[in-house]
Amino acid sequence: MPFFSFSLKKNFLFENKFKHVDITQIQPNHLYYSKNTSLWRHLNNKKFSHSINSLSYEKRNKTAINLDSILFFLPPSLGLGDIIEYSLFVQAIINSNKFKKVGIAFIGKYKFILQRYFDIKNYYEDIIEISELNKYKTIFHITYQLDFFKNQKYLRLDIEQILVDYFNIKKIERVKNFSKIKIKKITIFPISQSPIRSMSAYIINSLIHEYCKDYEIDIVMDKNSVISNYLQSKIILQKSSFLYPDSLQKLSQIIEKIDFGIFMDSGPLHIAKILGKRGVLIETSVSNKKLLNDFGSIYPIPNDYKSDFCLSPCGLTNIFNYNGKSGCYSSLSITPKDFFKHSNLNSLQRGRLKDNYVDLLINPVGCIKKINIKNILNSINISLVK
Repeated sequence: MPFFSFSLKKNFLFENKFKHVDITQIQPNHLYYSKNTSLWRHLNNKKFSHSINSLSYEKRNKTAINLDSILFFLPPSLGLGDIIEYSLFVQAIINSNKFKKVGIAFIGKYKFILQRYFDIKNYYEDIIEISELNKYKTIFHITYQLDFFKNQKYLRLDIEQILVDYFNIKKIERVKNFSKIKIKKITIFPISQSPIRSMSAYIINSLIHEYCKDYEIDIVMDKNSVISNYLQSKIILQKSSFLYPDSLQKLSQIIEKIDFGIFMDSGPLHIAKILGKRGVLIETSVSNKKLLNDFGSIYPIPNDYKSDFCLSPCGLTNIFNYNGKSGCYSSLSITPKDFFKHSNLNSLQRGRLKDNYVDLLINPVGCIKKINIKNILNSINISLVK
C-alpha cells in the first residue's frame, strides 16, 4: 500500500467508491495524506489529471521523538485483532501522560472499535489533512520505525507488548472481574482470514455433538468468506444455529452477549478478551501467549505439533507460495531458517493464495490435522465449570 499526498482542483470523487474515506471532507486546494490503495489507483487515472493539483508518493522517514505530541501511522491491511492491539498500546500511551497530544492515523474501517472500546479522541480513518498533520511534532510510522515489524506477515508479534516496551510505559489494566453468570449458551467462532488459523469441520462437528444436548450453540460465520462458506457446507448443525453478522457493529454485539466462546486466532478473540468474556482459545500457528497477553478470562489450549520442518506455534499468520505451491513450513518442507533466507519475502504473498484456501481446509496443515479433540473437550469441560 502506498503512502501518498494529494491535492484536488475540485472534488470529483464519488463517496460510494471508497468505503472509509469521507469524500465530503475533501476540500479543493487542500493537501491530504493517505494510504488507501483504492484512492491511490483512482487518482492515478490519467482522465482525472486535469482535476488534480498534485499527487505524490511520499517517502517515510524515521523521526526523533518530541514529547510534545505524537501521531502514530498504522500499517495497511489491518485485521480486527491488529486494531485491538494497536489501540491497547495507544490507550496505554495516552494514560501514561508521556505526550501532551496523541493521535492515531489510518484506522480504516475500525472507527467503531475505537469509539466503543477505547478512550482515544484523536483518530483519522483513511485521510488526514496537512493542517491536522502539522498539529503533531512527531510522526511515527510504526512498522517502518521499528525493525521488529519487518517480517510481520510471516511472524506474528505481540504488537502491544513490543510497543509498550519500546516507549517504556505500562500496559493498560487488564479486566479482572470476569463474568460469573451461569453458562447457557456456547458460541463458536471457527473462522479466521487464514486456513491455518481456522477450525476444521471435524472439530466444529465434534463440539456440536458434545455440547448440543446441554447448551444452546451458536456458530458465527461470514457469508463473504471462502473459508466460512466451505465449512458451512460440512457442518452438521443438530441443535445449533448459524449467525451471520454483516457488520463490525453486529459482530461486536454478538461478542458482548456471549456466555462462553470457543475461539481460534481471529478478531472476535481480541474483543472478547478485553471484555473479560469466558472461553477457550484453540492454538494453531500463533502462540497463545502473544494473543492473550495477560488477559486471563480465556483459557488457552496449547498446540504441541512438531515436524522435521517446524515446531508449533511457528508464528505464521497465513499460507505462502513457494516453488509453485501454497502451504506452510511443514506442508512445503521448508524450515523457518531457510524460509527467511529468501531474497524477496513479499513475492511469496503474490498470486492467488485464496484459491488454495479450500484445499487446505480439505487437507489441513499439520498443526490443525493433529489436534487432539479429546484434549480440546477436556479443556473446555474444565473451563465451563470454573
